[in-house]
Amino acid sequence: MNITNEINLIDKPVKDQLLAVEEILESISSENSIEIITNEELLIKYIPPKAIEKKIKIKLKLKNENWHIHLEKE
Repeated sequence: MNITNEINLIDKPVKDQLLAVEEILESISSENSIEIITNEELLIKYIPPKAIEKKIKIKLKLKNENWHIHLEKE
């Protein structure tokens, strides 16, 4: 069973967002997927190479000026 958790990081300081993303990338499992919502373009450049290193699928979408980053473990 695949469960999607949504994590809203909008309006949090960039440093806190980066720390949250690191924790998410370490804890993601094949049983759940995660959607991160952010307004920081820095995360769009930071997450893809980190996700690829950990064999995590990533999809990026821009909706209403916010980034939706879907992560799923392969």
